[in-house]
Amino acid sequence: MAGQLDLDKRRQLWYTGRMIISGLLNRLGPRRWFALARRIRPEAEFLVTGEQRLTRREVFANVEALAAGLQALGFGPGDRLATLLPASPEALYALFLPWVLGTWEVPLNPLLREHELRHILADSGASAVLTTRRWYGYDHPATLARLMPHLPDLRAVIVQGDAAPTRAEQGAMFTLDEVLTAGRTLRPVQVAADQIGRITYTSGTTGQPKGVVHTWARYWNLAQPRAFLWLDPRVFRSVLFLFPLCYYHGLLTVVATLLAGGKLLLMDRFNPRRALDIIERERATMLVASPTMARLLLRVPGQEGRDLSSVRLIFVGTEICPPDLAQALHERFRCPLKNMYGSNETGYATWTGWRDSWQQAATTVGRPAPGARVRIVDDERRPLPRGQVGEVAVRTSQMMSGYHGDPALTAQALDAEGWFYTGDLGVLDDDGYLRLMGRKDDVIVRGGFKIYPDEVEHYLEQHPLIRRAGVVGRPGGDGEAVWAFVELAPGATLTAAQVREFCLGQIAPYKIPEQVRFVERLPTTVSGKVQRFKLREMVDGE
Repeated sequence: MAGQLDLDKRRQLWYTGRMIISGLLNRLGPRRWFALARRIRPEAEFLVTGEQRLTRREVFANVEALAAGLQALGFGPGDRLATLLPASPEALYALFLPWVLGTWEVPLNPLLREHELRHILADSGASAVLTTRRWYGYDHPATLARLMPHLPDLRAVIVQGDAAPTRAEQGAMFTLDEVLTAGRTLRPVQVAADQIGRITYTSGTTGQPKGVVHTWARYWNLAQPRAFLWLDPRVFRSVLFLFPLCYYHGLLTVVATLLAGGKLLLMDRFNPRRALDIIERERATMLVASPTMARLLLRVPGQEGRDLSSVRLIFVGTEICPPDLAQALHERFRCPLKNMYGSNETGYATWTGWRDSWQQAATTVGRPAPGARVRIVDDERRPLPRGQVGEVAVRTSQMMSGYHGDPALTAQALDAEGWFYTGDLGVLDDDGYLRLMGRKDDVIVRGGFKIYPDEVEHYLEQHPLIRRAGVVGRPGGDGEAVWAFVELAPGATLTAAQVREFCLGQIAPYKIPEQVRFVERLPTTVSGKVQRFKLREMVDGE
């Protein structure tokens, strides 16, 4: 009994301490917190990537050196600095530049190609691009040199790497080392809380990427008492983040790891075997991945013999986690599985809790995150009762200011009360858990029945020979016909008849694909989401 009382007292002290600290953080704001963070445990290791191991002192010193160098080159408040980088120290430094330099960060996925880059760099008005010399066959400096004549706002390209880049006819290219040594001291810059700090671009599941504008005050709103209680130092001791840092959860993972006193483990490109090596070597306590990444980890030959016992939490997002995968992760890691839902526009909207079962994480994306509200609406945007399927609308403390340069699109997605209409279909259960049903525009109507592509895709992906599936509807004899595009596992062979036979007796007859097409690779965004609009174009092209 006494032992239980002592435990309860320690828990209460921990809870109270976290509430006090989170309140102080809210009062400090991002700029003063940045100044404080560099003084807390300065010699503690914070960043591990490749062969580099950096302490907090080294990371923040490099941030200041980069900011001072950019300032010496004439960059300052309001300039848009694009980063075209894999997960790396330089990508992390760039996250903090708006707080000390007043620039706007434009983080880009390094997998983007020339056509996409031209659109985004022109749309954002990027003044400079920080990139790497060569990366897995990509020559970003050469691509940017070709684009410079078409981008009048682009004044400089800064290249990380040993080889010195050539000068371009318009604008200039500099090595990162040149910039790091260009400025001796950083002149203080006043950064207002409501100042724009970031433009992120949507992944393009429905067409051209759109610029999403955020102020730093909005992002900082996640650092509030209820959210801060999640930052258990034992879980954040060693965080393996398997994405590039260009998405909203990249910034939030970096900040959360700093606040919790942990260290961040990064990979310049996801490789499942290397990821398992890092988990074992660094004793990773948290794994942040997409469901597709997690499935690939479980498929690595010999992974059953690996020591992965250090992992205390698996955090999945960016796509729905199928129940069979959630069960497999639970059986392999024996730790909580945390699912989340959000977007560049909203930040975190929902997540599952520490005490939620893996079944809950497999079938829902949880309840509203701190500072968020969720409701389901009909086609007239009227709230629906729980248990009914409709469009997911969310309102969060991290909400975007709007779409860059597109007030009409902003007004279409964001109403006067601050509700963002996601275009996703979902249903809230009696306990407030949100279950996603797919995209509103992707629903297939066949014989009067509604078919949600995600449901059919997840069933098809349970076939041992199917790596991934994409399902769309196109006009047919009785409403819409269901088309399935199938990407097979390496070396596998399968026929359309076998795919349909796999569905017989397992899913409703009206959901069974009428047409099956095999593709070498499904069209996806740079974040791995299937682009169904391209699948529809493929159908129309037949």
